[in-house]
Formats: sequence, C-alpha cells, structure tokens
Amino acid sequence: MEENIASIKPQQVWSHFSKLLQIPHPSGHEEQIAQYLYDFAQKRNLDATIDEAGNVIIHVNATLGREHSPKVILQSHMDMVPVKNDDVLHDFLKDPIDAYIDGEFVKARGTTLGADDCIGVATILALIDDKDLEHGPLTAIFTVEEETTMKGAFGLKKEYLEGDYLINLDSEENGLLYIGCAGSCDVKLNFKFDKVKVENCQGLSISLNKFEGGHSGADINLGHANAIGVLALILEDLSSDFDFFIQNFEGGIVRNAIPSKAQVILNVPSDKALAFKEAANNAYKRIISTYERKETHAAIKISECEVSESLCYAQSLDLINLLLSLPHGVVRMSDIDTSIVETSVNLGTVKTLDEDIEICLMPRSLKETGLDEIITKIEACAQLLDNVDIELENRHACWLSQDKNSLIDSMQSSCAQLGLKPLKVTLMHAGLETASFAKTAPKLQLVSLGATILNPHSPKERVHIAGVGDVYEIVRHTLAQL
Repeated sequence: MEENIASIKPQQVWSHFSKLLQIPHPSGHEEQIAQYLYDFAQKRNLDATIDEAGNVIIHVNATLGREHSPKVILQSHMDMVPVKNDDVLHDFLKDPIDAYIDGEFVKARGTTLGADDCIGVATILALIDDKDLEHGPLTAIFTVEEETTMKGAFGLKKEYLEGDYLINLDSEENGLLYIGCAGSCDVKLNFKFDKVKVENCQGLSISLNKFEGGHSGADINLGHANAIGVLALILEDLSSDFDFFIQNFEGGIVRNAIPSKAQVILNVPSDKALAFKEAANNAYKRIISTYERKETHAAIKISECEVSESLCYAQSLDLINLLLSLPHGVVRMSDIDTSIVETSVNLGTVKTLDEDIEICLMPRSLKETGLDEIITKIEACAQLLDNVDIELENRHACWLSQDKNSLIDSMQSSCAQLGLKPLKVTLMHAGLETASFAKTAPKLQLVSLGATILNPHSPKERVHIAGVGDVYEIVRHTLAQL
C-alpha cells in the first residue's frame, strides 16, 4: 500500500483508514479488527466492550462542561465484502488491502477496498481522537456481519442504544442525508436434480467475465447486465438448435452484488460441438449488444473440458427457464420520489452442489408490502417446478424516520457554517442497520450519511477523497454545537 494515503487530509481520518486496511476483516471474520478497536479504546483509557455478537462498543465521556449535552451514538460496521478479480492473488483472511490514490479517489488493486464501511470506522476513530473537539457524551458502536447476516445489528442489546441521536456513517453519496432505507430478505431456491451419463459428447465450458456488477441496491437501476441472466439467455437461444446437458452452473459471488461473472459446463453431442461454439459466440454478441455502453469490458470464453455426469436434457431446460423466469432488476420506482427505486430484486448467485443447484436472490423494498409482493412472485416461479424448494431467511425491516427533527436541523446548520451545500434529505434503496436500531430504540433520532463510494462490493470500489473530509467536518461541527 502506498504510504501517502495516511497523509491525505484530514490526516486524522486517513491515518486510521490506512491502518485498518492492514487488518483482514471480511464479513464473518472480524475478530482481528474487533480486537484492534478494543485495544484502541484501552490505550486511551476508554470504557470498551466486545459483546456476545462480536460488536465493539466504546463509551467516551463528555468534555468538561458538556456533561448535560445530548448523548450521541456514532455507528459503522467493521466488515467488508471480499471480492477480487480472477487474475488477482489475494487471501482476504490474511492479506492487507493494496490501496492507492487514483485522482480524486482511493481504490484498491484488483479487490474491493473495504471503504464500505471502514471509512466510517476511521471517521469515528478520528472524532474520538480529536483533542480540540468539545462534545457531549458519545457512544461508538462498530458492528459485525452487516454485509451478510446483520448479526451485529440484530444482536445489539437495547442498553447500548440509550441516547438521543444516532448518526450512521454507512451511506455512500456526498451531500445526501438518509432518513429511511429499504428492507430486504434472503431468498434461496434449491433446484434438485438427478445426474445421468451421456455418450458421444464433448464437454464445453462457457465463461462470462468482467461484467460491471455493482451493489444490488445502490446500482440496481444503472442498467448493468446480470452475468447469470445473460448466460441463461445464451443457453435458451441455443436450445432451439442444439441438445446439451448441463454438468455445472456457477454465477455471482454474494447475494447483494450484481453478478459480474458466470460459468456453465455442459456436454454437447461431439458432431455438433464446433457448430455449438460458433453459435454460442454469436448469441453472446447479439445479447450483449443490448448493453454495449454499459458492459464495455465484458468477455466470453469457450473452451473444451472433460465429459462428466450431467442433468438430463429436460432438467437442463427447466433450469434455464427457471433462471429466466425469476424477476431481476427494478420492479417499481418510488411514488414519493421517482428518482428513487422502491422495489427491486437481485438474482445474486447460482451454485451447483452434490444434489441440487442453489439459487440465491435478494429482494428489496422501501415498503413492507412491496417486499411481500416480490417474494410472492419468486415463490410462484418456484412452484411451477416440482423439484424446487424455497427458503426465506434474514428478513430485514424497512426504516423511515421523520424528515424534520433537531438533529437534522443541527447538521444543516453545520453545513451552512462550513460553506457547504445543504444536505438533501432522502431515502436509500439499500439496507442500513438503522432499521434494526429504530425497531429496538424507537425514540432515537436517526440519520445516515457518508462520502461517495462508487462500485461498492466490486473490485472497482473507490471512495471520494474530498467527500470523506466533508463528512468528517459536518459530523465534527454537529457534535460541537449539539
């Protein structure tokens, strides 16, 4: 990692961020970073706890004369989404993130950066370390598994949410202040199959790579192709002229990222293999042309491989038709603000196991009724086939706070005094832990803000340098005047 990241202004934030990049912290493996945060507090003689869920809670006393000021909770999650390019050697459980400055942004070489949300963690640490900041009583909460199970938010005890205001630092666009977010659910389909032996066939692999991908909430309306969906379209196109038998279907990495790659391994009659490869290339070119301005780096690779047991012809077609029938993308825009997505669903991953093929989707909605609707449509698709089971897990509530309260007023006042544009109060089509906190402590006034992070959950993730400074100054000034 380039040493000059620690010298970016405000140095208080970037110095902490550069240290956090050295600590492996993929979701579900936050032990090292939790210990680092606990040790941070201990070195400063601050009261700190690692709770049963693995969250770190640090209590900071008010500065002299501010003991009776409102109590503020600052919150970020400490885990990251571990995604890398295929040609990059990186072990997220052992290796530091190789970050560098690229113009107005900081990014990583071939991997996710983890600014989602360690830039929020770094901002909180910088505020705690700010000796010139006069503030009321503070609580810093750093949660685990936000990117996967929301274990930290769900497991946080109510006693840690005792306060007047909560500022979440996990949103990803400069100048926006969020007072609501989408709820979501993990939906898993299990497509059961029986493998058969085939004769006189050639094994072929079709791989799609280097699609743009992106966050399944924030980027779902950008028009990027879903690699799983494109591969299913190619196979459906070929099915009218060729017989084939699917050995293995893999796609996507995590359920909350738009799939940037997918692969199918199949058996094709040997005398048709050459024609099949040519037809597959032609089908890909025709289908990807729909996204010619969005998927400029997308690529297909077709290669020969060994013949192995596979799904029968009928089940191969059933799998393709199921993938194409499942809803994906934007379902409906908000009737409050038509620039915001209300309801969407991401066809996130496909994985072939020993006896079934696991298909994972993530629906989101700003309304509970909208979430119910899209889940019902997915269930209806599953019920069309006798060999498909469905599981619903990790349902997360929607969150909506008042758009006018004393915390928002204070933050807008801070922007004015700092010479910044007023924050736009809006809603987010993605999940935030604030939804769980609002349910646990309904009297809390909650908001979320953060610096712009582009292409989160992908190797193109990058954080806007100037935005990080703006967020730090807004929160710092707000804490000083509350």
